[in-house]
Order: sequence, then C-alpha cells, then structure tokens
Amino acid sequence: MNNKSEAWGQAFPWHKEVFTQIVQRYQSGRLPHALLFSGDAGVGKQQLAYSIAAFLLCRNAEHHACGQCSGCELLKAGTHPDLLQILPESEGKQIKIEQIRSVQSNIGKTAQQGGYRVVIVQPADGMNANAANALLKNLEEPGENVLFILISNRLSALLPTVKSRCQHTPLPLPDQEQAKVWLQHQLDSHAAQHADSLLRMANGNPLTAVLLASEALHKQREQLYLNLESLTRGAEPIELAAAFLQGDLHWMLRWLQAWLADWSSWVLLQQDEQVKYPEMLPLYRHWQKTAHLNQARSLFLSIGELRQQLASGANPNTQLAVESLLIRWADKMLG
Repeated sequence: MNNKSEAWGQAFPWHKEVFTQIVQRYQSGRLPHALLFSGDAGVGKQQLAYSIAAFLLCRNAEHHACGQCSGCELLKAGTHPDLLQILPESEGKQIKIEQIRSVQSNIGKTAQQGGYRVVIVQPADGMNANAANALLKNLEEPGENVLFILISNRLSALLPTVKSRCQHTPLPLPDQEQAKVWLQHQLDSHAAQHADSLLRMANGNPLTAVLLASEALHKQREQLYLNLESLTRGAEPIELAAAFLQGDLHWMLRWLQAWLADWSSWVLLQQDEQVKYPEMLPLYRHWQKTAHLNQARSLFLSIGELRQQLASGANPNTQLAVESLLIRWADKMLG
C-alpha cells in the first residue's frame, strides 16, 4: 500500500493535514466510529486509510506509526488480527452480505492486540444492497474501540443512510506544483521529464500519472491509437474488436472517453497547446470534418454506461459490447 517516497504507514503529502486532524481527534477522545473518504480513484484514499489504521494499531505511535513495534510488524506482514479489510472477491465484483457478516462476528470480540479494531471497506460503493444494509447495523451499534473506514470513488452510489452514519471527508487532488514535485520523485530521470504531460493526461491525479508512465500502459495506449487510426481510415469495426480488447479493458474505455473529452475541448477552443494528448491531433482534425459535439457527447455517455456496468460487478459480453461500441463510434464520429 505504500509508495517509495512515503515512509511506511504515512499518508501522501497532500493528505498530511487530514491525517493530523484525525490523530488529534483520537488524542482528544473525539474520534468518530466511522470515517468516509471519497474522491477520484487514485487520489490516495487507501493510503490515508492505511496510515490511520497503522497509527491506531501501533504500540508506540506518537504522530504516526513507528514502523518497528510488533503491531507494525504484523501490519507489514499483512497478518494483524485487528485489521479487517473488506474487498470484492475479484476485480469488478460486488461486496456481498456474507463478507459484512464476517465483520459482525469479529468486531464483537476484544481486540487481540489490545486497543482498536479497524475495518476498512473498499470500495464502499461496491456493496450490494444487502451488504450495505448489514453494514448499516454495524455503524448504528459500532461497539467500543472499533473504527470503520469506508473508501468510495462513486459517492452517489453509496446508500445515503450509510453516508449519514460516517464522518465524511472529500479528498481533492493536490495542487499542480505539489503533484509535479511528488511525481518527479517517483519516476526515473527520463520519465520525470514528462511529468507535466503525464499529469495533464491524468487530470492532475499524481497516482494515475505514475500508472500512465508504466511501459505496459504506454504500449497499450500506443496500440489503441493505431487501432483507432485504422477505424478512422475505414476498417470494419467488428474485425477490429479483438484488437481493441487487447490489454486492460478498463483503461481502454477510459482512454476512449478521455480522447472524446479532449477532442471536444479542442473543437471548442481551437488551441493545440491546450490538448492533453497532442499525438491525437491528426485524428482530432479528421473527426472535426466528420463529427459534431453532440455526437461525441452521446458516445462519451455510452462508454460511461459500459464502465459503470463493469464497476458495479455486472458481467456483460465484452466482445459484443466492444463490437457495438465500435459500430457506434464509426457511426457517430466518422459520418
């Protein structure tokens, strides 16, 4: 859960203030029984949650976890008995009621290491209705020295009654300069030269920018560009579907949406220097001749619906879904 620039068990620099406020609440006896962190995927919510858990479960914590006591060693090994992490059984699946019930049987017991029990639910918006209602009962009767930390990328998908039982802290992105300084320390010297470009592509999200710098995603993005170029030149959508499905499906859909948004902005502003993906300009100029903004918006929303289906645990036929998407792309963007 840690990044190489952060000391073990500490939050990212742009969340230090939030972390300090929560520590002060604990030290003054005002720590709530449930925290809710919301914000864009990759902003550092998980790291903040883990740093709070580490602080509470550390035997020698002052301002943050010491990293050396038995509690910290158990956390590092992933075997601390008083930290419960509720995650989907596999990516894209929902959190089920059985997983929440397992929490109920644990939090009623005394902490094995003394002190707190910490339960991290991620993503909280990934709970199905039964699981959310079961968690609600825990939040209403949390027990002594139990802290729930809920992490959400899609706050609107979280049950309102669950939200109302938590102290909610929205976590915004860091400012541009702070994000750039941090990012440059994460990358090798060559990639660090492209920090500004990576942050533009990541919409200012430094953790996403780190991912974008990876060789695997860089190659996938390059190949996706070539596939889209083939589609723009008249290749059959159904024949291209298999090529579009190579690599990570979530990133493929994310890039298609990002390029549509970038193209729409470029059409409105006509400023090449403001483009987030300058390598896309030849295609942008072609689409300007064959598409309209309302068509791009319709396509953007369709891709968003497919992403939402995948995020909610639905299991659509991806081959058919991508074939349909490419047929719509050809119809909307290529005339």
